Amino acid sequence: MKLLLPVLFLFIGVSSFMSMSEQASQTAPKAIAKDTMMLDREKYLTKLKDSLKGKESMVADSVFKNIKSLKGKSVEQVLSIMNNWGHALGVTCKFCHETTNWASEKSRNHLRTREMIVMNDRLNRDLLSQMKGFRQPVTMGCISCHNEMKEPPHDGPRPQGPRQRPEGGPKPPEGAKN
Repeated sequence: MKLLLPVLFLFIGVSSFMSMSEQASQTAPKAIAKDTMMLDREKYLTKLKDSLKGKESMVADSVFKNIKSLKGKSVEQVLSIMNNWGHALGVTCKFCHETTNWASEKSRNHLRTREMIVMNDRLNRDLLSQMKGFRQPVTMGCISCHNEMKEPPHDGPRPQGPRQRPEGGPKPPEGAKN
């Protein structure tokens, strides 16, 4: 009898645990992919890669028209970078490109992207590389601000009240509040 009681409790505990975990696995919501444009980008990337078989390691400027910001990169690198940018902005290839004419620059997003590349390079090279308080170099990419959105969710904190101007900075106009 002394042995029966602990065995009975052990049996009840194990069976309860097993039934709870079985119920949880049946009712657990399925994970939702955050990057909803991934499949669409992969469709276009697959078509492009198929049409560029054997050229993956060639310099992209010799294969694509209008390569300006990514000169010297391989075809494979350019496609990977483009896919990463699409992920970072939560967009598909059609956001910047005409998928029937990849060289077209009708979209205003071509110029915007080129400007953002310059901004990001300067930010990483001139500002973040100078930060010495970190164990490893700090870098930022498109996803740092965009976080899978076409437009970043905010443009920074809004100043509260009058701001002090940095020494040597531009003087406020006469009569303007500081």
